[in-house]
Amino acid sequence: MIGCESKPKVIHVEIHGALKEIMHDGAREGVVALSDITNQEHIYGLGALEGLDGEILIWDSKAILTRAQKEGKAHVSTEAHGEKALLLVSTQVKEWIDISFNSKDLKESLNDYIYDQAKKNKLNPEEPFPFIIDGEIDKIKWHIISDPGLDGTHDDHMNKSWNQTDSNINGQVLGFYSVKHHAIFTHHTTNSHMHYYDEKSGLSGHVDELELGKNIILRLPK
Repeated sequence: MIGCESKPKVIHVEIHGALKEIMHDGAREGVVALSDITNQEHIYGLGALEGLDGEILIWDSKAILTRAQKEGKAHVSTEAHGEKALLLVSTQVKEWIDISFNSKDLKESLNDYIYDQAKKNKLNPEEPFPFIIDGEIDKIKWHIISDPGLDGTHDDHMNKSWNQTDSNINGQVLGFYSVKHHAIFTHHTTNSHMHYYDEKSGLSGHVDELELGKNIILRLPK
């Protein structure tokens, strides 16, 4: 019958700050208190701390705040009180659906696969939504941001950050997908912004490169 099909679901995603304001306008002041976000249930989010002082990951309302330190070390805190985000993308997800796949069988990019699976599972992929990747990671390159200075280029940003590459691990990645938020919370070359969580060290950071293995679960909001 005409009119019986339900409309694709739109996930409410909150966005505070913008990459272009940070990289081009020199924005460094916090725009939202993290405790105002994490005091709600089932919140998932990612971003950067005030002053570009580190990375933010929020996993089921638990804040994981990671800062780079001298001599290649890093520090993690789970205390959101008193902390502000310079950039934060967040949403509330009470239930997830699991989609198992083998990345070696993909005939499209990971971004395209996420888009297609969102569409198949009745999400509106033209609007921003979160996703989780859980499973075998062949290789992941990730960093913890440090302020490159107001005149810093993207290369300065990467060179002054804490960088690490891990291979042949099991890990979790939280991401946000959007086709319309380039320079807001995704860079121009991708439709997704992802943060990795290293369960062994407790650290988290921004994903620069990701090569997945065979046994992967993609989680999307139910």
